[in-house]
Amino acid sequence: MIAIDLKDHVEGGASIEFLRVEVPEGHRRTPSALIRYSLDGVEQVYGLRLDLDKQVVLDHFEDKEKQETVQRAVPEILEVLRSALYAS
Repeated sequence: MIAIDLKDHVEGGASIEFLRVEVPEGHRRTPSALIRYSLDGVEQVYGLRLDLDKQVVLDHFEDKEKQETVQRAVPEILEVLRSALYAS
């Protein structure tokens, strides 16, 4: 598992802090990643599944503000992920 730090790279909000994104070692063949996050400062047991092909989060919050925070963060998370994995 490759873990890429998101702190200081991706803005959170609505009590969400994005901690890291995790991809399996064979990431080039894996269409998904896992976004680790905290709510009110407590890291959550389950992460948010990110479909790398469709560039969408597969899990959703019922709270509209939290859901919007996650959706706004996806492009930033993908950029951090690309930079970390494919930088020369």
